[in-house]
Amino acid sequence: MSDLNVSVVVAVKNEEKYVQSAMLSILRQQGLSFELIVVDDGSTDETYNILQALAAEYTNLRLLKNPNSGKCSAFNFGVQHATGRFTCIYAGDDLMPAGSLAARFSMVAGCGEHEAVVGLCKLITLSENKKFDGHLVPKRAGQGGLTGVSYMMSRQVVSKIFPVPESLPNEDTWMELAVTHFVDWTVVHSDIVGCMWRVHSGNSINMLVDFPTYNRKLTPRMAAIGLFYDRHASELSNASRDELYQKVRCESSRSKGDMLGILLSNTSLVNRLRALSACNSFFYNLRKKLYGLLSGW
Repeated sequence: MSDLNVSVVVAVKNEEKYVQSAMLSILRQQGLSFELIVVDDGSTDETYNILQALAAEYTNLRLLKNPNSGKCSAFNFGVQHATGRFTCIYAGDDLMPAGSLAARFSMVAGCGEHEAVVGLCKLITLSENKKFDGHLVPKRAGQGGLTGVSYMMSRQVVSKIFPVPESLPNEDTWMELAVTHFVDWTVVHSDIVGCMWRVHSGNSINMLVDFPTYNRKLTPRMAAIGLFYDRHASELSNASRDELYQKVRCESSRSKGDMLGILLSNTSLVNRLRALSACNSFFYNLRKKLYGLLSGW
């Protein structure tokens, strides 16, 4: 068994603008033993060369090339090589605040060696667009984010979440579903800001775009709900399985722009409001206008 506390796994593709600052923010973490595993998913810019230079300087950086293609495939490949007691997924363009990795590890380090544990943190948005800059998510004290950004996961959790279906364009929706619906897991919330999330035009999805573009990107991501139900429904409690089924119904209505169907789905109010805000241009633009007010709750 490895003596490393944490394996940070990053998947990158064409991140030359941000990758050096992002990786240095991780590599300069102190107060714990960790490795950084970076999987290049076929970059065609200078990303791989930048990472090679960093790997020559930092011995705890392991640079790999994805033998297949796709973001989920890259994360799956990277996680296979992780040796730390906990694994932390990270993005190739975000910044890790100084000292946050050790602080987050300390929140989960006392948990049992064979316990299924997930540590959640907060994030702060970082953008040149003032509307999307400087927002703390979630805002509520004592609550970490369920958005899939930078989970701190024990080996038992990693083995359950991964591999993420490679038909999906992203990993975080699948991860959020797992943490939400495997109710026997220990979820450790903290107020530690573990990620400065860059909001920019190169994101796989954000609200800088118009509704048709956003919806075109969102719909395949939300296919994770139905896939997760098909794979794991039989393993869930009755209540959790029913809630997941209602999410499937709600997403089906959202993808069709069916407001009544969203409202009649028996999922939580938060999930219905989320779906409404992404079901047509009117509600999407309203959500965008009120981004600062509504984000993080």
